[in-house]
Amino acid sequence: MNIRQKIICSITAAIAIITGGVTVSEKYYEPVGQVVIAGQYVGDLLVSPAALSLIGNAEGCRRDPYKCPAGLVTNGIGNTHGVPNEPISIEQVSKDWVFNIQQAERCLVASAPDLPMTQGQIDAFTSFIFNTGCTRFRKNSDGSETRIYKKISAGRYDSACDELKYWVYGGGKKLNGLVNRRQSEMELCLGLAQTNI
Repeated sequence: MNIRQKIICSITAAIAIITGGVTVSEKYYEPVGQVVIAGQYVGDLLVSPAALSLIGNAEGCRRDPYKCPAGLVTNGIGNTHGVPNEPISIEQVSKDWVFNIQQAERCLVASAPDLPMTQGQIDAFTSFIFNTGCTRFRKNSDGSETRIYKKISAGRYDSACDELKYWVYGGGKKLNGLVNRRQSEMELCLGLAQTNI
């Protein structure tokens, strides 16, 4: 029998690597900005440490490859790109996570007009897109545009926040993990979050 143990990793450690040590502080709800990991510039993030906490705690962290509920080979914090067949370092987990968050941010920026969003809205919508993927965020299975995408595209961000609560199903079943994640996203989105997520 081939028994393989999970090799988990710390979300807090990954956040500290990405933010240069900021986890919970007065900068918790400010954009992360420039990210340097192990002396290498890996890009900028629009999201705050609050979003990193929400996404990381919802996704979990594993250094070893595994199959996610959707059947995709995954590692790190929801990473499905270039997953090797061996454990990776926490630094690599963090780099992959930044790359994947940047993809979600680019999708959000491309979908929104030039109207300014609050930090909470950026954080919540980025978390949502990270979870669903850009294509699913924009399109229903029949090819029509989703309500949340239409509202964001129209600059109706508060109304789009209210759409989050409907995205709690996976495989046709209501999932408690998604219910909790969407509640946290809604609180960030509507400016109701005041503590750690």
